[in-house]
Amino acid sequence: MSSNANTIDLYAQLPKNVKSKSGAPTDVPMDPATGKFTPAFIERVIDTEKSDVNAKVAYSDRVKGRMLLLTNPFKDKTSKLDKIGDAGVGKKSGRKKITAKEKRQLKIYDIPEEARRYELFLPLHRLWTKYISSLFGDRDIASQLADAKQQQQALGRLIKADLHGAKLSVERSKCPNFVGISGIVAQETKNAFKLITPDNRLVVVPKARCVFALELSSDSQCLIYGDQFMYRASERAAKKFKPKPTVDL
Repeated sequence: MSSNANTIDLYAQLPKNVKSKSGAPTDVPMDPATGKFTPAFIERVIDTEKSDVNAKVAYSDRVKGRMLLLTNPFKDKTSKLDKIGDAGVGKKSGRKKITAKEKRQLKIYDIPEEARRYELFLPLHRLWTKYISSLFGDRDIASQLADAKQQQQALGRLIKADLHGAKLSVERSKCPNFVGISGIVAQETKNAFKLITPDNRLVVVPKARCVFALELSSDSQCLIYGDQFMYRASERAAKKFKPKPTVDL
């Protein structure tokens, strides 16, 4: 260590410009009992016989007028995983996560009775028509599906398309009660389509064992097999599908 380092007093007072930049408050009120106890405690701790440090000087230089944080107020003492009520939901940063069961109880995704009107979903269908047209490059969709060269690419786009707002009708089904039902897709889940019919009814049609006619434009439609659409819309958009044979109903 150099000689200059030996001459530096590590416990010297900070310059005034450094003290002015510190965020510690200087006007903290002190209890009179504490003001008398602290100097006496410093004198008792420092052994003047074995140390050449003056207790009064040490108190005035290192303790007096300073705020000493004995605990860390920013430390989170709570555990990372707490239990909330009977649900036992994991909590981080004091925020509760809603489970799927609680969402169903709160009816978050349910369509209100007054909103189950066919004319309210017609603007959504017109928007979906523009979306599917742009998805196929504003070209004739039926010709792309019929062309052997473009068919595979067109089917790949179609199976990943968002069907909210599309017009679907049930062509075939294991349950004859579903055959003939048609409407605009209001919601799509993993296992079902929720359709708003022209007579203002909300009908839940399962995907399994059903074949649907998807209206692509005013003069073209295609058949989709519900068994191959057993995914959520977000999952279907990111999934890589492989061609496989389909057993007809």
